[in-house]
Amino acid sequence: MQKLFWFIPALLIMFSSCSHKTVKQGSVTYTIAYDLPDSLKSYADYLPKTAIVYFKGDSTVSIQQAGDEATTVITHKPTGFMRVLLRSSAAKYQVDYKKTEQSEVLPPVNYSYAATTISKTIAGHKALKYILTDKTTGLTSEAWFSKEISMVPNYLTAVFDTTYGVPLAFTINQNGIATKTTVKELKFEPAPGGVFSTPAEYTKITPEQFKNMPVGN
Repeated sequence: MQKLFWFIPALLIMFSSCSHKTVKQGSVTYTIAYDLPDSLKSYADYLPKTAIVYFKGDSTVSIQQAGDEATTVITHKPTGFMRVLLRSSAAKYQVDYKKTEQSEVLPPVNYSYAATTISKTIAGHKALKYILTDKTTGLTSEAWFSKEISMVPNYLTAVFDTTYGVPLAFTINQNGIATKTTVKELKFEPAPGGVFSTPAEYTKITPEQFKNMPVGN
């Protein structure tokens, strides 16, 4: 289960309309593609190809599943709350991360941004292409930002500077893996009931306990 969590770039975004009126509830569906080195290609079947994020007010929940394993991340921006739910056929775990601990699960990336003149429409919104450079590693990637909508940053989107807009498509390079995430669909409708709650059957463990778990668990 642990390998699934570390590979997943769980993507959490909240949107508002072009008039910047807050969107209270809705969902975002993403497609996820991986460029794996030869040594990791055998893991391809274990990685999720889509993700869905539900949002309501300042709360978001991201759900990604591959086979019997699933990772759910629940956040509340004003309080810095982050809860990760890990599920496999063998076990179910709940891990709560304090604000000071969240760097353990968020990519430690500090980008410089270079705008291009290339734009395209993604999920119905015009986005401008930027070339990103990781200031630590020097690796480059790309991201497509839209200023037609606004966002509350969450999870991996927190690494991006929101002054450039909402990232509707972006590639993150981490540990030799390039992961491209693209917004496929936006829906503005009531979130499913209970989607932000934690089922009672999840066993609570600390971030340290999770980090020290054998990879096969």
